[in-house]
Amino acid sequence: MKHVIYFLLIAVSVLQSACRDNLLDVDPVTMLTKDQIYASPEGVTAYFASLYRDMPIEDYTFCNGRFGEFPANGDSYTANWTEEAFAYGTRNSQLNAENWGKLYSAIRNVNTFLEEIATVTNVDEPTKARYTAEARFVRAYYYFALVKFWGGVPILTGPALDPGPLRNQPRNLETEVWDFIKEDLDFAAANLPAESPYGRANKYVALGLLSRAMLHAGSIGKFGTVQLNGVIGVDAAKATEYLQSSYAASRTIITDGYYHLFNQYPTDKIRNFQYLFYECKPGDQNPEAIFAKGFDFASTQSTHSQDLMVLPDYIRSPDGYANRLQPTLDFVEQFEYRDGTPGALDIGTPSNYVHHSTLGGPFENKDPRLAATVVIPGTEFRGEVITAQRGVIYGGQEYNGNTVLQYFDTGSRSFQGGVTPIVGTGNSSSGSQTFWLKKWTDPVIERNLVRAWTSRTSWIDIRYGEILLNYAEASFELGNDPAEALDAVNQIRTRAGMPLHTSIDRQKIRHERRVELSFENKTYWDYVRWRTLTTEFNVRQLYGLDIYYDVDAGDYVFKKVPVYGGKTYQDRDYYFQIPGSERALNTALVDNPGY
Repeated sequence: MKHVIYFLLIAVSVLQSACRDNLLDVDPVTMLTKDQIYASPEGVTAYFASLYRDMPIEDYTFCNGRFGEFPANGDSYTANWTEEAFAYGTRNSQLNAENWGKLYSAIRNVNTFLEEIATVTNVDEPTKARYTAEARFVRAYYYFALVKFWGGVPILTGPALDPGPLRNQPRNLETEVWDFIKEDLDFAAANLPAESPYGRANKYVALGLLSRAMLHAGSIGKFGTVQLNGVIGVDAAKATEYLQSSYAASRTIITDGYYHLFNQYPTDKIRNFQYLFYECKPGDQNPEAIFAKGFDFASTQSTHSQDLMVLPDYIRSPDGYANRLQPTLDFVEQFEYRDGTPGALDIGTPSNYVHHSTLGGPFENKDPRLAATVVIPGTEFRGEVITAQRGVIYGGQEYNGNTVLQYFDTGSRSFQGGVTPIVGTGNSSSGSQTFWLKKWTDPVIERNLVRAWTSRTSWIDIRYGEILLNYAEASFELGNDPAEALDAVNQIRTRAGMPLHTSIDRQKIRHERRVELSFENKTYWDYVRWRTLTTEFNVRQLYGLDIYYDVDAGDYVFKKVPVYGGKTYQDRDYYFQIPGSERALNTALVDNPGY
């Protein structure tokens, strides 16, 4: 594989001969002695297996604020923290408390490696430099997670294997952490090769993370405020430096030409965008995937349960669940129509409904990315037409079903149990959460095989589409020639099949991110770094859609309805609370404001 870099969670296997050339085939370091680790390049590769395993990727298993979780009730994904998906309330600042200790434990492993690899004598200097660069990339990823959640944190550079050194170490300034991340990633990008064996970081992976991290830091400097004397927040004077670093990293990726937008199905825009997130497995040669986490290696047991969780209840698995991570109407309406007009649905109001002859009427001529991201009512999914119908209107009165697979009896004016194959006669949703997530699902797996921990779709962590949007935003915020940002955004829109913008502004750039990067766990962090979380969610009511078949008219009407209560964030929510257990161990740790 030339360009696509994957890593997988590593399970225990038997260390074999030196002919292995990818990270999938090696043991975690926990199964090897120190002498074995540093006796050969194969041992070092095994150590990296453990370092990659511990990387805090916000993938399918990031929920309830923790990594590697089973989703369970499915309302604590990162998407649930925003308007992308329904959930009760916002988020719990203590959900991720355990991550602090886990991340520092992983950082100690990296620091131990960095100290000891410098003393190895049986590895040549160029190889040693590459190992060092790769380890510093991994460490930067760990610290990026820490600073996103908590702001300034103690910077640990030593290999201590116990928490002692942290017990009296105060938090570094947030800018010091960002500078530390930048230094590690600059070194990694300068010393890693352009290509690398399967499962390892390379120059462009490091640049991709630098693009993302520095855009985050620069945005905080531009839109945020400094508190606790710099422990949280970024001084405005640093904003330009960080934005310039993001811009330069993105520009290098773009101009070097190793990656480009996935466009395998140019005449079918819906399939093209959907399959971007499916054809990213090892061996697929996806030209857009810069850094992906694979779940398709049988012996690792590194699978997930995404397909199980997002199935419509109508076709739920024997394992149960389903109806998790359901998109909101607010999210659906962010997708423009193909002519570029705003995406609000043409449905009218209960006093003046707009009638549609089909279930999919309001969604016709929408941005193709919508149908690639969301299961649209009236379309086929997993071999079934998903009607998403709430009930019927008969004689001017609404009748709601209360479960799936019911039919409406006009004689008794009531719903009756039983399978109803006649479209329009019944109810298949029993609620206002009318949409289901299609993005990231396996389009070819047989429905009867959708069970817990059987999904194998890879997770693309860094992709070229994000780099283009990072580049556009950094360029715009730096005040560069608007043509740069305009061209980058229009490349995304061209691939999507949407009309090109003739001018560019901040709102257009941000809107394109919301649509293009939706359900990739980017939206929440965008709100955080733009400091718009509190304005976007100030007792914000999220909406769903009730679909009714009008028996008398013989067509469908669509009713916008509120779901759950209002969602509100406070200023303190731009950072998580420092875990109480850590503050008890280290009295020098000051908590974040508002907690």
